Amino acid sequence: MDYDTVARDYDRFNSGFDYGDYLSRILPYLDLPDTPLALDCGCGTGSLMLELFRRGFDCSGVDASPEMLDIAFEKLSDAGYSPHLMCQSLPEIDLYGAYHGVFSSMDTVNHLLEKRQVKAFFRRIYHFTEPGGYFIFDLKDKKQFSDTTPQIDEEDGATLVLQKSFDGTYACQRLTVFRPDADTYRRAEEEIWERWYDPSELRSYLQSVGFHPVRTIPYRGRKIIIVRRPL
Repeated sequence: MDYDTVARDYDRFNSGFDYGDYLSRILPYLDLPDTPLALDCGCGTGSLMLELFRRGFDCSGVDASPEMLDIAFEKLSDAGYSPHLMCQSLPEIDLYGAYHGVFSSMDTVNHLLEKRQVKAFFRRIYHFTEPGGYFIFDLKDKKQFSDTTPQIDEEDGATLVLQKSFDGTYACQRLTVFRPDADTYRRAEEEIWERWYDPSELRSYLQSVGFHPVRTIPYRGRKIIIVRRPL
């Protein structure tokens, strides 16, 4: 469940997500230095990092998928940036410094299937957030998980077939991608599991490790949660 199989198709079928607009909803609530240090947890192909670099951040990224990190490195390098990328599991994240802004977008936290994993991630990320710095992440709403209508998308000659299920707690997305290859198609498959979390429960976890609440922002079927490490 690390996206390696479909990593090369991720951007193709997620091009409708506007990372610039996403950050524009968040940044007004952050009090940051002129050149803030940012960490993107679950950075994927680097799209959020690219937008952060453009806005003056010095960025590092963490992801569990080596293939995703390869794509992120290509994307950011081609844009003229020098990213620091690390292949790590978020509940076991181990870094060498602290950051003014720690981001985890596109329901990355929902991919942690056990509460103990979420608690471990929050505990560890607290120590890698600068005093006065922020941790920002989003969660899928239950309504979004409950929509299990199958989808078929076509982009650049490739086809994605998406089948979904949700039992009230756990959600599974079964992805099948058909990519054009000469006179035929290649098929790739992946199962992506996520868990629905009650935002109020996660806020209690955050407060238990020392974070203070700042803001919760509804955004496109998600809740963006902003918390701050006290000075």
